[in-house]
Amino acid sequence: MNASLSGAGRPEQGQPPRSQQAYVIEIGETQAGLVSRRGEERFFTFISAASAFDALEGHRFATPGAAERAARQLASPPRRAGRIPS
Repeated sequence: MNASLSGAGRPEQGQPPRSQQAYVIEIGETQAGLVSRRGEERFFTFISAASAFDALEGHRFATPGAAERAARQLASPPRRAGRIPS
């Protein structure tokens, strides 16, 4: 993830609400997508930037870090169940 959260939480009374937050999600050298939320939305919505991550398109995450973990899991090869070598 290329950005960190800043200014999280509710704005102080009298302060304008945040307009939008967006964070790029990268897995290795691949831009997987980005997550964004507008105004007072509670969740970040994933927008895919590479076809390998289309399965996450539109999914909502509590944090950008949660979206990054999901993208990493999708990118990692499936583990095969097998015997432990003796």
